[in-house]
Amino acid sequence: MDVERKIMEILSRASGLAVADITPDAKLADLNMESLEKLECVLSLEDALQVEIKENDLWRLKTVQDIVDSVRRAMPSPA
Repeated sequence: MDVERKIMEILSRASGLAVADITPDAKLADLNMESLEKLECVLSLEDALQVEIKENDLWRLKTVQDIVDSVRRAMPSPA
């Protein structure tokens, strides 16, 4: 599964922007995502990718890359 692609798809649905318009360095505020939208997006990501993002990480999410990094940290390490 391409984690970054899945994240971009969920962000696309949440923001109403095309996946192609979402870049890793894009700020969530520029994607029209305020606190509530960000929380809903994280919950969707957790459900879709079967991960749990730590609450400490949640408040640090400012860019798309922050979300990608946080999800990757939450994923189990391959054995």
